[in-house]
Amino acid sequence: MNFVRQAMILENGIKQKQGIFGTLLGHFFSAFHTLGVICFFMGVWEFGAHFASPIILPSALEVLKRAYELLFSEQSALLISLQRVLSAIFLGFLCGVMLGTIAANFKSFAAFIKPVVNILQGIAPIVWVVLALFWFGVGGVSVVFTGFIIVLPLSFGASFISVLSLNSKLSQVCKAYKFSLLKRLKIFYLPSILPFLLSNFSIVFAMGVKVVIMAELLGASDGVGAQINDARNLLDTTQILAFVVLMVGLILLFEALVIKVLKITLLPWLER
Repeated sequence: MNFVRQAMILENGIKQKQGIFGTLLGHFFSAFHTLGVICFFMGVWEFGAHFASPIILPSALEVLKRAYELLFSEQSALLISLQRVLSAIFLGFLCGVMLGTIAANFKSFAAFIKPVVNILQGIAPIVWVVLALFWFGVGGVSVVFTGFIIVLPLSFGASFISVLSLNSKLSQVCKAYKFSLLKRLKIFYLPSILPFLLSNFSIVFAMGVKVVIMAELLGASDGVGAQINDARNLLDTTQILAFVVLMVGLILLFEALVIKVLKITLLPWLER
């Protein structure tokens, strides 16, 4: 997206132009508010740790130190889990958006696929983990499959509703000119549903991280989930909370550095 595009802001009743670079700079400055809240929480945590057993509530500083060690270890479990998360989210999000868009355009297909998606969504993630273990055995395939099958219904629902909410007159114009589905996606659907997809992708990423970790805990010998299971057996609360800190940090960074930046650059009129 060209950086020449500008966002519009309203200041003292006068409409002014703010370049995308300025909007990005303002976004990064606003991130310091979140950082302040995190520091306050960590301070309260460290204070409370002095009155509890390390098994119940270890020191926040010790947890941060362990998280740093885990992050830069040679055989990082975080990288293994991140690869699985990205694979599951990419496949699930892509398939969900495609199926949702097609279902919104063809009622007969929607009548078939919506009950299937509802069934998939109604099955608890833990059940999918167990089924994946039966079908694929212990390992990365079962973990990625579980993440994929959880992400797909979320992406399907967001894309299906967003396409149905589009301007009906513009849709009629596309049909009148007999645009192909691919051309309608490019010039009509994608620009219109992009705000919904970006917001949904943020939720999907957080859900994907949690589901993959849960699947690894039960159905993998490596990755963050497997490491958490080992730490549980050893009553190593510091290790468990260190991984929690890393996962929460990953989700927050993804929201701030990927989703927010994409919204500012691709949808500057929404980020005033």
